[in-house]
Amino acid sequence: MNATSFCAAPSTCRTMRLPGWRLALLVVCLLAPATLSAEDRVGPFKHAERSVRSRDFDQQHLRLDLDINWADHSFTGVARHTLTPFKPLDSLTFDAAEMEVRHAWLLAGDEKGQKKELNFEQRKEQLVVRLDRSHPAGESLTVAIEYLVKDPEHGVHFVFPDQDEPDGQTMLWTQSEPEYARYWFPCFDSPTDRLTSEIFVKAPVEYLVLSNGRLLDTPAPVDGVKTWHWSQAKSHVPYLMSIVVGDFEKYEQRWRDTPITSYTPRGRLADAERSFADTPAMMEFFSRKIGVAYPWPKYAQICVDEYKWGGMEHTSATTLNLSTLHDAQAALDVSSENLVAHELAHQWYGDLLTCKDWGELWLNESFATFFATLWKEQDEGPEEAAWERFREEQSYLAEDKTYRRSIVNYRYDTPIKMFDRHSYPKGARVLQMLRFELGEDLFWKSIQHYTAANQHRTVETADLRRAIEDASGQGLNWFFDQWIYHGGHPEFHVDWRWDADAGQVRVHIEQKQKVDDVTPLFRTHLEIEVAVAGKEQLHRVLIEKADQTFDFPAAERPTRVCLDPSNWVLKELTADKSKQEWLDQLQHDSHLVCRAQAAEGLAEFVKDTDVVAALAQAAQQDPFWGVREEATKALANARGDAARKALLQVLKEDQKSTVRQQAIASLEKYAHDDTRAALRAAIADDASYKTVSSALEMLAKVDRAHCADDLLQALERPSHREQILKAACKGLAEIKHAAAVDRLADMLEHPLTFDRRLAIAQAIVKFKQKHDGATQRLRPLLASQRQDLRLAAVQALAETGDEKTVGPLTDLRAAEKADAVVKEIDKAIKKLNEAAKK
Repeated sequence: MNATSFCAAPSTCRTMRLPGWRLALLVVCLLAPATLSAEDRVGPFKHAERSVRSRDFDQQHLRLDLDINWADHSFTGVARHTLTPFKPLDSLTFDAAEMEVRHAWLLAGDEKGQKKELNFEQRKEQLVVRLDRSHPAGESLTVAIEYLVKDPEHGVHFVFPDQDEPDGQTMLWTQSEPEYARYWFPCFDSPTDRLTSEIFVKAPVEYLVLSNGRLLDTPAPVDGVKTWHWSQAKSHVPYLMSIVVGDFEKYEQRWRDTPITSYTPRGRLADAERSFADTPAMMEFFSRKIGVAYPWPKYAQICVDEYKWGGMEHTSATTLNLSTLHDAQAALDVSSENLVAHELAHQWYGDLLTCKDWGELWLNESFATFFATLWKEQDEGPEEAAWERFREEQSYLAEDKTYRRSIVNYRYDTPIKMFDRHSYPKGARVLQMLRFELGEDLFWKSIQHYTAANQHRTVETADLRRAIEDASGQGLNWFFDQWIYHGGHPEFHVDWRWDADAGQVRVHIEQKQKVDDVTPLFRTHLEIEVAVAGKEQLHRVLIEKADQTFDFPAAERPTRVCLDPSNWVLKELTADKSKQEWLDQLQHDSHLVCRAQAAEGLAEFVKDTDVVAALAQAAQQDPFWGVREEATKALANARGDAARKALLQVLKEDQKSTVRQQAIASLEKYAHDDTRAALRAAIADDASYKTVSSALEMLAKVDRAHCADDLLQALERPSHREQILKAACKGLAEIKHAAAVDRLADMLEHPLTFDRRLAIAQAIVKFKQKHDGATQRLRPLLASQRQDLRLAAVQALAETGDEKTVGPLTDLRAAEKADAVVKEIDKAIKKLNEAAKK
């Protein structure tokens, strides 16, 4: 499953903060205490140590027959489980939530044979089926369960048009990870058990039904209804089962003999190639690197509406958020390559091999994250991959400031808490470090052996370690102990001095992290770059103590010393460097991360003209965009014409939209006429939606008195996910424009797309003012089919101060199932009641 990305590091690590992510970092650091005890830092991992879930029976095959009732958001189902007890059993306990069970039978022989009615008992999230007698261990049983599911909280979701969106899509999709399969079919809902499956779905003849495996047949329609039969002949786990039903168009490709089909809602097919064109190349690359060819009979990826995740790796049938699709202009700012590669990699790591327990989730998510970045390395080059890994590192470091845990962890409160930055980017960086420790040949030999030896199995980290040791001959208990079974990372401080008489440079490295039960003293190899007379010398050393010193030959005084210049090792780093060393590093180092660190290090010296000149040159001429962005950022606190002119030049000429956006952010303290003119030029002419949005927000800061017309005109401009509309509304709220809410309320009177209605409702919240027109137009949104829109309407109505809204909110609360909306309703009612008392 793909989750949202993260970010960066604190004041203690001035050289390692991630460009573009500092706002997220600032929020994290402000919310977190300055120092946290080991007990405070465990986060949502305080549960008593769990064990892999025990099973009384082995699920072998599951057949589902589903008949959808679109009118009332429900379906009837029959689940036929073929299973084998591990011990004598007179009852079977299945996970089953929010469903009405109608019958249970014991089937004799094939499905046409005799069936015996069984008693059953429904409990909270469980179904206990009483067997006719005690059945011995090893006996094959087939039990059928008939049930009704109607609009459950999890598991299955219906999408319908409503009166405000009459041309919207009608579709149904399921989402079972981590443990939501129980909401749409009874099963043993745990990743510990693998089974084969088949699904029969009845749907209107005009709809497509997509599911796992191979489509076996679709008999002739009867009364406008067609039955689709999908069969998953190789084992997977229940959370990987899926159906999607709706009206979709197809973008078709092939890899060798495997069909690849990408589905878009009707009307969006033109955007498919932009997101999915590289899928066959990814499949070829992954198959070759992993040493096991893509293992399923087909690959499908389908974009659905109202999907709350980035994507989900259902076996052979990935489900993706609708935002995976974007127009050519949005492609200047966003790409779906990483998401598509991540979910495809899961077809091996997550589907072919599945973590045995959520405490071992990194075996799914870290591998998928690692392989997605590996594809970037293959497709875009090593520098782009190096920058992506830098981002992964900073993403994890930001979360580590709020809590710290081991990567393998059985103390999670609920499974969903495991889907964090430790399981995604940190684990991916650990795999990259393993690549560094073993070297390319042994690393890939190990990965290939691990995959081949464990396919169609549930796995634990011990399986990975044993496979690596078998393939490489290397004992790796020490590596897994510190990186997987403990938490944290090394916090290095480095300083150096040159001994002219000895002709050598002495490099001193300390590990500064507090060693405790969670965080160890780390052992790792490191590379040290020493630059002498314009030449970079690379030395590999072993760090295994808290304080170590290394001597290297240097006939002249080095101009710089850089620790881990290729950024192989996950770490925080501080260094004692002079202005001259930072300048040399920025201007001459061949490693992009070193140059980016130098740009940030020089931010402390931006009062000096030589520093401003060097940063301006890097901002405009460095060959890698991430370094240009970091140099542009460092100029934000400079003063004078040189810095301002450099930023304006970057905004006008840089080919990378994120660099132009950083130039806009850095211009905040330069409220000059040429700044305002440049921002208006960007609003009018820049092709990037995000750059236009950034310019609108900045214009509200540097030209408060005269920007209202610019912002009001921007309300009508379309953009990907309404970025421009949102930015214009943010600017209008900042300048407290009196008529803006009137304009927004009037816009709600007209037919709008979902994204546009949502953006307007969310924008009204920012104005925090009572407005009868807005209240009148927001109330109908409480009845929307879309959860996000109901949530935004509740939040906006809370700001109106109109106590008459309490009644409709109370009515909504009685019917609302989504916890997030219920919580916001309670907050809104409390706020409105308190306002009424005043």
